[in-house]
Amino acid sequence: MARILFVSLSLPLLTACTGLGGPGLVDLYDRAKPDGIIEIEADRNGTIHEMEADIPIADLPPAIRDAALAMKPGGTITGAERELKSAGPGWEVKLTHEGRAWEIVMDDAGNVLETEKELRRDEAPAAVLSAADAAIPGGTFKSIERIEHGTGVEYHVKKMRDGASYKIVLDEAGHVMRKAREARAEIEIPLR
Repeated sequence: MARILFVSLSLPLLTACTGLGGPGLVDLYDRAKPDGIIEIEADRNGTIHEMEADIPIADLPPAIRDAALAMKPGGTITGAERELKSAGPGWEVKLTHEGRAWEIVMDDAGNVLETEKELRRDEAPAAVLSAADAAIPGGTFKSIERIEHGTGVEYHVKKMRDGASYKIVLDEAGHVMRKAREARAEIEIPLR
């Protein structure tokens, strides 16, 4: 059964699924690896901003796979996702290159929408780490990624606290843009 992160099954969320998702959610479910994760990111009012699902690497379009490897020559693809955002669908190629984890997100035409680079804690800006610690006090540091996209740079800091995983999204100056608790949930959709 596929797992979901970032979801609260309230009436507004279910209603909002028809805007970004309804059929899109079902398509993601059908494409998802049976043991993969389906992630839904929603606002407190139930508006869905993004849905993504782990898919088999073999399901990546060859042009997307080749474009990602051309960006990181010698890299090894380690995973893939199909993404649905309000701006349109995309593909995420997860790879390792020179000992570092990368994620490259492209649209269906192969245009790069964003790159995500995993950082070591000592590589992260001090203002970002300090602001993340203030946003979710206590707990332990899990990871940090530097995200580059058309509108600039942001950082995603993940922390564990009281057995739960938290994600804090910050800009380069360390201003918190949003924070969320990642919740495990179940999704059940009848099989074809």
